[in-house]
Amino acid sequence: MELILPTITGLLLFYADLQSGKKLRKNLHGQFSLKLNSSYKWTGTVCCLIASFLLSAAISHWNEDIAAMATIVIFTFYGMGIIILVLYYNYELVFDDRKIISTNWKGKKRIIQWTDIENIKFNKTSGYLKLYSKIEKINVLQHSTGFVEFLRKMELKTTFKTEDLRIPFKT
Repeated sequence: MELILPTITGLLLFYADLQSGKKLRKNLHGQFSLKLNSSYKWTGTVCCLIASFLLSAAISHWNEDIAAMATIVIFTFYGMGIIILVLYYNYELVFDDRKIISTNWKGKKRIIQWTDIENIKFNKTSGYLKLYSKIEKINVLQHSTGFVEFLRKMELKTTFKTEDLRIPFKT
């Protein structure tokens, strides 16, 4: 029982890394499009299903002793599931030879030209690659399908290298 959660987590991370290295094809406009891999959709769905099951159990076995704890646990699972699903369905990063267009979890678009990038930082803990220009900041999620393709383009279009940024992917 103690090995189930670490095993599932390891498998999800392994799958995410495989998807990050996946080759992308250009769309009709000559652009690449990165979306989060499907493990986000399934994780969010499972969290919502667990919350629904717990809600059903709490309603059918309701008493004052479980009221506070049941409410906290149910809202935690629903909250995690909804946040993950919103991120999965809204996040998109589109790039070509001239620019990068990012749509965040709220649906807000940001655009940076490759030539305007002044700094790039990678956060190992969050898995975010942060691109900075004078006006905008864009987050590129490491678990996006085709992330390595973005890294290749970044190395071609900027002076930043994956080794220097300590990004755990080979281009």
